[in-house]
Amino acid sequence: MTMSLSSFNGLNQQVYATLGEYLRREPSALHPEDSLRDDLGLDSLQTIELVYQVESAFDIQIPDEDFGRLRTIGDVVTYLGERLGQPLNHASPPTINIKAKKTSTGATTKSKSRLSPKASSS
Repeated sequence: MTMSLSSFNGLNQQVYATLGEYLRREPSALHPEDSLRDDLGLDSLQTIELVYQVESAFDIQIPDEDFGRLRTIGDVVTYLGERLGQPLNHASPPTINIKAKKTSTGATTKSKSRLSPKASSS
């Protein structure tokens, strides 16, 4: 799957940056299907701490009854999109490498390449 930067908004980047900071992982290493418990190894207390981190970062209050909905990173993204009234892209953030190249006319162009460790095969 190829993803353009325009389809990946700043709020999405903030979601993955917040989760990456708490989990001490690169945001590009996180994926929507990652389970908070099974894949990321969070216990109940760590999940509560993560929710607190998200509440602080996005200046929202997440009711206790909504905790059960937050099982994967994609669930967190969806929940925040609903709460903040903004649709969010569930794809994990691309790692972008921008290189400047000089053309034969001397103009400078930029090329982008996806460096994400989880490359799509489609």
